[in-house]
Amino acid sequence: MDIYNALLRYKGYGKGLKIMERELTLPKGNFINSIIGPRRAGKTFFMLHYKNSLNLPESNKIFINGEDIDFEGLKSSDLDIIEKSMFAIYSPDRDKEIYLFIDEVQNLPSWGRWLRTLFDEHRYKIVVSGSSSELSTDELPNELRGRAINTLIMPFSFKEYCTILKISYGEHMKMDEAGLVASKFKEYLEYGGYPLVVEADTPELKRLLLRELYETVLQRDLIEKRKVRKSAVLKAFINAMMGSVCRTVSPTVTVNWFGSQNIIMSPQTGMNYLNYAHEVFLFFFLYPYSKKPKQRNTKPKLYLPDSGLLSLTDNDMSKRLENQVFVELTRRFKHISYLDIGNSEVDFVVGNGKDITELIQVSYSINDPSTYGREIKALVDAAKILKCKKLTILTFNEEKLIELRNLVIKVIPAWKWMLFQ
Repeated sequence: MDIYNALLRYKGYGKGLKIMERELTLPKGNFINSIIGPRRAGKTFFMLHYKNSLNLPESNKIFINGEDIDFEGLKSSDLDIIEKSMFAIYSPDRDKEIYLFIDEVQNLPSWGRWLRTLFDEHRYKIVVSGSSSELSTDELPNELRGRAINTLIMPFSFKEYCTILKISYGEHMKMDEAGLVASKFKEYLEYGGYPLVVEADTPELKRLLLRELYETVLQRDLIEKRKVRKSAVLKAFINAMMGSVCRTVSPTVTVNWFGSQNIIMSPQTGMNYLNYAHEVFLFFFLYPYSKKPKQRNTKPKLYLPDSGLLSLTDNDMSKRLENQVFVELTRRFKHISYLDIGNSEVDFVVGNGKDITELIQVSYSINDPSTYGREIKALVDAAKILKCKKLTILTFNEEKLIELRNLVIKVIPAWKWMLFQ
């Protein structure tokens, strides 16, 4: 363990680096900014962009990498040495604000109590990041409750994807221009928006990077972090649950299937594995809309943080489209759910409680009469139940207005919705 070198090697880290500005900004106030999200979604670069934007001397912008190998073996009693080393290396101007950036802070021992101590000193503006929901406001250590605000960083949105690839778009495009954007959207659904994957030159490299990312999450964030002894069983379970994307998840059914294959696993172990994956943003859950609190916490549907991961196990373009709409809605709104009305289902209910603002169905195409009828019926039935008149069907590339007696359903390509609405 060499704390001094672990800090020294990151002095001036990211200075002068050209980093694409994301659509999000960090809120300002007297609190700890906590940047959370999936591994390799761009949290560190988002942090560095903010760091570079500050009109302060570099000596007043201290960066700590919580994953640095020289922190291995770090104990809670060593945290005071970090602060002393920071001042020895940076010599910050104490008459100006001092920003403390800590990447993957959850890897440091007793990090919650340490951040509370630093925060209460009123000496620093603190920005932290992590690939674990331990940093989210719902699961923060008690000592940080009310002292931190989350910013969720997901892989590139389609708008950011177009920006980084220099794909021009506008609300009034010629047919060939719109065709190019639609073709790029198809690639986006295939390979997703992880920054390294977007920048990769070939489809083969993109798939290799996605596979390596998935395996890294399984090995480092699940098996090693949780000290799972039966690693092969965990991998098999997570792989099996990947088949439930865009559907309600049933760990019990999966566990029973494993039992039929002579792989013994308790239902509780299955739930633990599922929760572990959720905690590191590999799995996201969408719960049903209900006025009854108990029902709101049952039958979650499973989604992934990026359609590229889904393409590793599933070729269904309709699933990829629905998954990416979920990701986009997660970026935009705090409150989304789905509605199960017995013989039909609405994919996304936007809003919370009585304040329902929009009902959204996702279908790759509604040209087939049976698909058309199913999607329309679900929206009309839900509109009556929830008293909502803003009804939308997101498709791959179909666009029209469907006028009914007292309702209008807007059909729009998902890529247009992502770019312009």
